[in-house]
Amino acid sequence: MDCAMEPEAPRRNRLLVAAIDFGTTYSGYAFSFVAEYNENPLKIQLNQAWIAGNAVSEKTATCVLLDPDKKLVAFGYQAEDEYNQLVEESDDDDDDERKYERYYYFRRFKMLLYQSDEGLTRKTMIEDETGKKLSAMLVISLSIGYMKDHILSLINKRCIGVDEEDIHWVITIPAIWDDSAKQFMREAAVNCGIKSDQLSFALEPEAASLYCQLVKVVLAEEETPEDHSSKRQGVVLDEDHMPQSAGLKRKELRCSKHGEKCMILDLGGGTADITVHELQANDSLREIHEPSGGPWGGTAVDREFFTFLGNVFGEKAIENFKKKCMTDFVEFCRDWEMKKRTIGVNTTGKVVLKLHTTFKESVEENSNVSFEQALRNSKYSEKVAWTKGRLKIDAEVMKGFFEAPIQEIVNHVGNMLKKTGRINMIMMVGGFSDCELVDRAIHDNFSRIKILNPKDGVLAVLKGAVIFGHKPMAIASRVARYTYGYETWPKFNSEIDPEELKVEHDEEEYCRGVFQPFIHKGTEIKCNECITSTHRPISDDQNDMAIHIYISQERDPKYITDPDVRHLGTLQLPLPEFKPGLLRKVLGRFHFGATEVIIEAEDIETGNLHKATFDCL
Repeated sequence: MDCAMEPEAPRRNRLLVAAIDFGTTYSGYAFSFVAEYNENPLKIQLNQAWIAGNAVSEKTATCVLLDPDKKLVAFGYQAEDEYNQLVEESDDDDDDERKYERYYYFRRFKMLLYQSDEGLTRKTMIEDETGKKLSAMLVISLSIGYMKDHILSLINKRCIGVDEEDIHWVITIPAIWDDSAKQFMREAAVNCGIKSDQLSFALEPEAASLYCQLVKVVLAEEETPEDHSSKRQGVVLDEDHMPQSAGLKRKELRCSKHGEKCMILDLGGGTADITVHELQANDSLREIHEPSGGPWGGTAVDREFFTFLGNVFGEKAIENFKKKCMTDFVEFCRDWEMKKRTIGVNTTGKVVLKLHTTFKESVEENSNVSFEQALRNSKYSEKVAWTKGRLKIDAEVMKGFFEAPIQEIVNHVGNMLKKTGRINMIMMVGGFSDCELVDRAIHDNFSRIKILNPKDGVLAVLKGAVIFGHKPMAIASRVARYTYGYETWPKFNSEIDPEELKVEHDEEEYCRGVFQPFIHKGTEIKCNECITSTHRPISDDQNDMAIHIYISQERDPKYITDPDVRHLGTLQLPLPEFKPGLLRKVLGRFHFGATEVIIEAEDIETGNLHKATFDCL
């Protein structure tokens, strides 16, 4: 049974929407006032003054530095700089415990919410760069809190009289995150002072899609005098980026037309997040395939590179170098990050990385052979050299570090196309989409599809999150990523039910652990509808009901003990006070079409609504 709801209604009584794009590698924020949005939805303000060395950036590094008392010292590029200073000061100390080792320095920790092997809980711990463990909830809460305070400071510099009550907050999250990760982020945000009723999540590829649907795509074409043919020069998202040249002419078009299907390929630092939308006649977006993807963002290239170093020189040597020579290790990582971005299709020769001689010493401390012998013994002996603090790697070897994540992306896009059928466009956004090797692979493998990789695609998610905050109902429908259900005990059927699941109650035989679905994977869900389910207590003395919710990647699981079924969380439904003659039935309203699962409980006999809690952690 379906019912109409409006769980993500337009933000009422708010002056502005502020979005935080909390990324694996880089983070940023943007905001716009309601009045400005109504005049021009693309009038979005960003902080463009993150200081990165001698340059400024629209995003900052996702790094956080805490003092020995677990208090925030710095975030972003400032955290990088202050930590490096601590390391340098420690190298000059004679103390057995160097100063920086008493501090906590975390970087690129967002992926924990996707890759937690033991399941995500409020007690989940993460390791900093020196191996010290701290609460993930604390680290992420402090990070979001820093961004929140930074936004408030900037807003109050640019205008007067804005209070926190006037802001609706939006935090971006990968569409492939499950409900436990979403709840974790919500609790972390609430812990840093954001009120829950002033917070919503924007799924990253959806946000990018909303932004791209609003802007005009400008094709810059050069007309040649000989044959008046046109040569395409570039694709930009607005006229402010239009190349200035007398020989260029303009051609404007929308990213997609009504009825067209567009695949959003959001390639960030940590994940590749992919979904497919169809633009409706009212300019809303209909999702036609559930979001999918994996850990194939830019940091996957880093993993391949450090695996290569471990294979050549030994993992123990790498860890020892990091532990004993942190200054040199940090400098090496920075140089790698810069050189990684320069690798393109036409890169040839040797790529040179700065590598201090302390690395050579670390290798020889942890090996029975010399540094040079370790190189000669490896399969890269002809393609890797080291001289005077420089590691020289053949360009083809460097390109090889990109092959695994790129192939994963290509394979996944190909599989999605088989399921969705013909699409009209692939829109590439996110920082990793700027990589020339990634761009070439997508064009080479899907040449029959129109592919756009806009110049400001790295900001599409952030700006789109602001738009979503103003217009959340722009997403007309979504597709369920999982089959959601709960446990029931129907009458035991000896022909199909396992004997070990049989239980007896009041002289009747029941089958415990049967999976009763709320909704099946792959089902299209309109975002203003909900699914209802009726529940009643077993005994009169119950004050509430605890209903365990399960999910599965299979469309039709039979039992909660099936291998692919896992416990998602516990739903607490309050019960009306017991009175003779009352059945105390409760109607659960389950809204699976929002960015988070929303649940209400209604007393059927009185019509009263009660707050239901759903704990995934």
